[in-house]
Amino acid sequence: MLGSLLALLPLVGLIAATPTPRQNGLQTIYNCEVSGQIALTFDDGPYIYETDVANALNGGLGTFFLNGNNYECIYDHYQTIRDLHAAGHTLGSHTWSHADLTTLDYNGISQELEKVETAFINILGLKPLYFRPPYGSINDLALQVLADRGYKKVFLWSDDIGDANGESVSYSDGVYWNIINDYPNPHLVLDHSTIQTTSSEVLPWAVPQLQSQGYQLVAVDTCLGANGEWPYEWVGNPGNPDGSWTC
Repeated sequence: MLGSLLALLPLVGLIAATPTPRQNGLQTIYNCEVSGQIALTFDDGPYIYETDVANALNGGLGTFFLNGNNYECIYDHYQTIRDLHAAGHTLGSHTWSHADLTTLDYNGISQELEKVETAFINILGLKPLYFRPPYGSINDLALQVLADRGYKKVFLWSDDIGDANGESVSYSDGVYWNIINDYPNPHLVLDHSTIQTTSSEVLPWAVPQLQSQGYQLVAVDTCLGANGEWPYEWVGNPGNPDGSWTC
């Protein structure tokens, strides 16, 4: 059955790793650059599965693009976010409410970014400089706002396992199987930490297969090699939960 599924999947590894030229200091990234490395990225959290996802990475590192108030409020998961950061995973912004930035004006985009930045600063003492647009939807205005706010990189992806679109576990496994067979070419994979079967079925199968093939599971800043940059701006010491930590 997997073989027939693979025939229906688009070929992977066709997106060039080279990032776009900088726009006011900002780059759009479509793929990793280091041979033998793969970056698994997880959107739409925080939710209830982040710890399961991190454990399923089997010692590897991932990247979590977080919303402020999507599935659940970011402040309700502040300890999980601190734990992910302490373990070496990279954390980036995915807007406050999972808004399509191409539908907003300058001020609307700024508000979506600023509220997540405030949450990161409260929880970690860090402002995120890595960003993934909801739905992969981005335009020149959104890029300008991101650049004006000091962001360094916008991340899209080379491969989408389809979990957020309701695709089956077999489909997601097939995407990973194609990647496994594409070793050592680098990949940047879109997953979602909010989908239960991703953490309980897809990753427990795919991660050992990727590692056995030789892939190193790394965060996005590592897989860019010399093009990587620290994904944060240090602002100060983390805060303590209080009445302002609400959504």
